[in-house]
Amino acid sequence: MSILTDDPSYRITTAAAPVRAQVVEKLRRAILDGRFGVGDRLREKELCELTGVSRTSVREALRQLEAEGLVEMIANQGPIVARLSLDDAREVYEVREVVEGLAGRLFAESASDAQVAELVGTFERMRVAVAEGRHSELVTYKDSFYSALFAGARNAIAARTIDSLRTRITALRSRTLSRPGRAEETIDEVGEIVAAIVARDAARAEAACKRHVSIAADIALAMLAASEESA
Repeated sequence: MSILTDDPSYRITTAAAPVRAQVVEKLRRAILDGRFGVGDRLREKELCELTGVSRTSVREALRQLEAEGLVEMIANQGPIVARLSLDDAREVYEVREVVEGLAGRLFAESASDAQVAELVGTFERMRVAVAEGRHSELVTYKDSFYSALFAGARNAIAARTIDSLRTRITALRSRTLSRPGRAEETIDEVGEIVAAIVARDAARAEAACKRHVSIAADIALAMLAASEESA
């Protein structure tokens, strides 16, 4: 894939977060946004031109993204955008279903009224974005929704577990949301979660969270299987 070095959105500034953290975030976003496709080589020279930083900073960022599972180091070839296998994806969804179900139940039981209001507000912004056709914003809103959900669930270990998978979850989420009609389905499914939480129905909230993850898993695994067959 060619690199367009005149895209300012990938340039690194010197006044905000540390340079290394900025490079990691910019390259992570480039991968998740599809600027680099699965299997694409990540050439240091091109990444330096893209971000405007040194090879040392790029190498450090690539090591971090390798730890997150987004980058794979290939002998005699160098770093490429990692391929997420069917087994890897299945395991991610298995963990998500359990942990997010728990978060839904705990949130319904213990979140403050202010936290419920924040969750409802985030969902409403998500719903409006989809209704207006701004589907590209849905991944960001879902990240905000789950951040609010886990904050209200008040289980630090559950939150850390999901956080350790966040990059892979986002990559899978971007894939499933690319399927026509999936954005609208997502709104319906998340709406069920929100309704259960507003009603303070813990069992229903847990079931709705698990159902949402299970449906997403079926879609993602089918898409991955089709992609492997065509490769």
